[in-house]
Amino acid sequence: MLVCFSRCAQTRICTKSCLWSLVASNQFFQHHCLHIHAIRMKSSVIAPAEPEVGYLKRVIKRVGWLDYSRSKLKRSAYILYENAADRIQYSKFFKEFHMPDTFYSWFLVTELHVWMLMVRTMAEGEEGRFVRNNIIEAMWEDVSTRVKKLEPTNSSEIKAQLQELSEQFQAAIIGYDEGLLSDDKILAGVVWRIFLQQHCSDPENVECLVHYIRKQVKLFDEMIRDDILLSPDIKWIELPQKFGT
Repeated sequence: MLVCFSRCAQTRICTKSCLWSLVASNQFFQHHCLHIHAIRMKSSVIAPAEPEVGYLKRVIKRVGWLDYSRSKLKRSAYILYENAADRIQYSKFFKEFHMPDTFYSWFLVTELHVWMLMVRTMAEGEEGRFVRNNIIEAMWEDVSTRVKKLEPTNSSEIKAQLQELSEQFQAAIIGYDEGLLSDDKILAGVVWRIFLQQHCSDPENVECLVHYIRKQVKLFDEMIRDDILLSPDIKWIELPQKFGT
């Protein structure tokens, strides 16, 4: 079971072995984008059609050239991920939401924050999608390193654990997207099901996390493009105080 993993919340990213081809595919990203688009079409007014893109710009987009160099964007993506992995107060999340100090709890907290970074970067067109892909690549490199330290001699079990995490991650991203684009009741249900794993008897914990997500996403929305794509320096807010504390 994933919840039986030992403590490793402080282990940092330290490998370049890319597991992206194993745990996430282009098909998932296409599904993710289509899913968000479908929800937005239902929940918001349709925006005016954009002017037709010129021939040269279509060629540039097809070839894959971006406004910023790929090396700079990839560097920014890894910095964004490290901003999450190194700056999140994991111990506080474990304490506030009564989570065991295990690898799986670490993954649930990281997954939530990576998703919020994905939401923000996806608003920046081609460059944003490239950064998003590399944030997730960085996350899986980190996950792979941690899992190997916990199960260093059993490659088949490592592969099975990674596959299980991959499937959960894909489902979680779609769930969080729908919750974000819906009202707080829907988001609360998503938080209870995914982050709290349906093990929460205190509704204030759910409310606290919903407020945290809304406020953090709003803060990201207020950041300008260059602060995300070129010089990322993410500030994570404090968890909101629960009533009676």
